[in-house]
Amino acid sequence: MGSVFRFKQFSLDQQGCAMKINTDGVLLGALASHEDPLRILDIGTGTGVIALMLAQRFPSAVVDAVEIDPSAASAAEKNFIESPFADRVRLSGHDFLQFKPLHKYDLIVSNPPFFVNDLKNPEKRKELARHADPDFF
Repeated sequence: MGSVFRFKQFSLDQQGCAMKINTDGVLLGALASHEDPLRILDIGTGTGVIALMLAQRFPSAVVDAVEIDPSAASAAEKNFIESPFADRVRLSGHDFLQFKPLHKYDLIVSNPPFFVNDLKNPEKRKELARHADPDFF
């Protein structure tokens, strides 16, 4: 179990995820703020680390998470089910552009792809996670 990352109240299995838990995601989960959110959306949840950190920080909130990569979505769903917040964290495993929210959100977070017009990663899943499509913007 070398791919398990432990937090205060939950653990995450990163196996099968193109992008592992990193400082950016942990900082976003720790620093994203709102006075008292009831609904939170995490776009591009990956392992689910940010969604679970926000569920831990905001005990009244329901967290919806969207993830396009099937392997990462599967890992996130497993991490959500095994967490103490399983009743408040939900996964939508598809492209955000197809996501149809049923309500408004008080807090929206995303740890988006951060490379544009750079050398692409040869591994397609890492390319999807790390590189923004310049034609999209």
